[in-house]
Order: sequence, then C-alpha cells, then structure tokens
Amino acid sequence: MDLPRSLQQITLRYSAIYLALVFCTSVVGAGGLYLWQTTTQESLRLQSMLHEVDAMRGTLYRQMKEVFDAAFLDDPQAQSQYRAFGQQIEDSLKRLTQSARPGDEANAVTELKRSYREIYQRTDLVAFGPVPSDEHLLQRVLDVDLESGGIRAYEAAFGQIDHLLVQQQDTLQQKLSSLARYTPLLLVVPILLAVGLWLLTQRFLRTHFLQPLSQVLQSTRVLAAGELAHPVPRQGALELVTLADAINQMASDLAQSRKALVSAERQATLGSLVPIVAHNIRNPLASIRATAQVLQDPRLAPEMREGLQGIMDSCDRLERWTESLLSYLHPLEAQRQNTALVPLITDLMTMTEPLARHRNVRMVLQDPVTPLSASIDPELVEQALHGLLVNSIEASPHGGTVTLTLQSEPSRIALTLCDEGPGISYAPETGKLAPGPTTKRTGTGLGIPFALKVLEIHGGGVQFEIRPEGGTKALLWLPLL
Repeated sequence: MDLPRSLQQITLRYSAIYLALVFCTSVVGAGGLYLWQTTTQESLRLQSMLHEVDAMRGTLYRQMKEVFDAAFLDDPQAQSQYRAFGQQIEDSLKRLTQSARPGDEANAVTELKRSYREIYQRTDLVAFGPVPSDEHLLQRVLDVDLESGGIRAYEAAFGQIDHLLVQQQDTLQQKLSSLARYTPLLLVVPILLAVGLWLLTQRFLRTHFLQPLSQVLQSTRVLAAGELAHPVPRQGALELVTLADAINQMASDLAQSRKALVSAERQATLGSLVPIVAHNIRNPLASIRATAQVLQDPRLAPEMREGLQGIMDSCDRLERWTESLLSYLHPLEAQRQNTALVPLITDLMTMTEPLARHRNVRMVLQDPVTPLSASIDPELVEQALHGLLVNSIEASPHGGTVTLTLQSEPSRIALTLCDEGPGISYAPETGKLAPGPTTKRTGTGLGIPFALKVLEIHGGGVQFEIRPEGGTKALLWLPLL
C-alpha cells in the first residue's frame, strides 16, 4: 500500500506544476514574439530590396538619358551626371549583395549585376568615346546593340529578382497570417491549463485535506462523547493520517485506562466488602465448628462421627478460603533483598517433600551452570512458588515427576515448572488472572492469582501452557539484577 503524500510534498508538486506552466507559457510567448520579430525583419528586408531594385532600375534609365544627351546634344553636364548615376547603381548593387541570402537571391543579384555591367561597358564607350560620324552606326549602337544586348538582359534579370522577392514576401505574409491566426490559441491554451490546474488543486485539497479534516473533527466529537470504540478514518494527506493514528491510539489507551479504572474500582469495592463478609462468615463458622467439636464423642455411631467431622472439615475449608481471599486482596509490598535462588528453591522442595513422598511423586531440580541471584522479597516469592509447586505435586499421577529448571536468559531469570498431570483446567490470560474455581477438595483457587500478583510486583510474570507429552508447563520469570 502506497503511503499518502504529505502536505509539503503536495505543495512542492503543485508549485513545480505551476512553475512548469509559467515556463511553458513564457517559452510559447517568447517563441511567438521571436517568430513575429524575425518574420517582420525578413519582410522589411525583402521590401527594402524591392525598393532598391526599383530605384536602381529608374537610375539606370536616367543614366541612359545622360548617354543620349552626351552623344547627341553635347551636354557638358551629361558625363558627370552619367558618372553620378553609375555610382548610385553600384552602391545599390553593393547593398543588394549585402542583403541577399545565399542561394537564389544571391544568384539573382549576381545576374542583375552582370547585365548592368554589360550595359555599362556599351554606354561608357558612347558617353566618353569618340562619337561615330555615321548616324546609322550610332543608331545601331544605341538601339540595336544596347537594347538587344544589354537592356533586355537587364530587364530579364530585374524580372527574375523582382519575382523572387515578391514570391518570398508573399510566403512571409502567409506565415504572418498563420501566426496571427494561431497566436490567440497559443495564449488561450496556457490559460485553460491554469484554470484546469486550479480546479484540480481545489478538488485535491477538498478530497485530501478538507473532507478528512472534517471527518477528524466529527470523530473527535464522538470520542469526546465517550464512544472510544469509534475510529477516526485514515484519510487524506500524511499529516492527517498521522493525526488520525495518534487519536486512535489515544482513544485505545483511554479505553484501556477506563477499563483498568473500572476494574480497579470494582477491586476496591470488593476489597472493602470482603472484610465485612469475612467477619460475618467467621463468627458463625466458629460457633458451628465449636458445636461440632463439642458433640464429637467416641460413643456416637460411626455415621454420626463422620458427619460431625465433615462439618468441622467444611468449616476449616471455609476459614482457609476466607483467609486466602483476604491475603489476595491485601496490598503487597515487596521487601527486596539480594537472594540466591537455588537455596530458596531447595528449601522449598524440602518443605514439600512430605507431600511428594505421600503421593509418590519425584521432584528434580536442574541446577544452573552459574549461581543466580535476584533482588526479591524471599518470603513472598517462597509463598508464591510454594502454591504452584503444591499444585504440580497434587496434579501429578502416582509415580510421576515434577521438574524444576532454573536458567539465565538475556534480560531475565526463568524458572520452568513441569508436571505430568492432566493439564491446567483453565487458560488464564497473562496479566489478567483473577480468582477462579478449584477442583481440589482443600483448595481455594487463589494459588495462581497470588503467584502472578507476587511476580508482577517484582517486575516478572507467569505463563502457563499445556505440554504436548502431557501435563502443565509453568514459566515464571524475574528481571536480572
């Protein structure tokens, strides 16, 4: 499952998209402006060349007039005017050469220049050379040779370059028209993208922030009303999911605390009620037992004596049950001291040896490799272990074995108690043990809860499980020093 994005990631993402959109818009605008500028400059260049070609053509014919004036009218200013017009034409050809693009334009300018040079060579002889005495010869030079040999070639070159420039100018006009037609579209597309991105951002914020935040607020109101089982939905950005997890964890902790508080209140109520009940039970029990003991007489019938003994045994059992209940409910305070565990267990086995011998049960202690010690209250721990060991001995069959194993683990000291009996009659949850029923005739049912209570105040615990080969395995542990 993909993790949700955080608000910072979302902000960076949309900021990058906005910057990319601005960049693309700028590129499109700059590209359009550059294209418009280059196209306009090209159009101006072509217009300038057309004007230059037309001007040069007019100057050429004015130069031809000066040739006629010099040849037939003996105009003294004709030769200087002829030179001035020739210089103007050369300047025009130079400017055309500089402006022309390589290729067709350059070739057309070269052809125009060549045709003019042919005309210039013929007219220069007429304007500055000796005038032929034969009018027919002069007419042939001016009309036939100049017109057919030079002017026609020049007009052809002029038509070629004029047609080329006009054609290129038409192409540029088409480009400008297309650019003018598509420019609004290029401007509208970024605007539409910006609007779409804005709508997407609003939808995303509503889906991943506003709505999940509203769900969080609504759920917190439900939790504040006491419905701690109502979960906050894990929706939206990463921060909101983290907030929902924190609130759910807080609600779970509050539910556990409330459950523990209710249990503590019940325990406190029970603790205040039990002494009263015990007092009200003990007084009648003492009277009943005393009466049964007084009536006990060897001369009575065996059935009568057995009934009286049963009454006294029942009174003793109720007395033990009441005493154990008071001991279980009484707060325990451990008086800790550094205690060697192997001697403590050995003494405990010595105390229970008569019971084990009576039931023909063998007890085996597997000593650890190194001596083990713990900071414990030896009397409380001994009392707790005594109850569990007695349970194991009484649950074991005739000829069975109870095995005790003491070993050191990385963070604790573990004592394993294994018997070969039918197995524990109920499976209490670790840390949730409470007084339970007993199937033994003289039991109180408080041995296991008392042992757990003692080990808990020492920072340890008890865990029970059924052995595959039969019997019960009790694992007890204490923290290392």
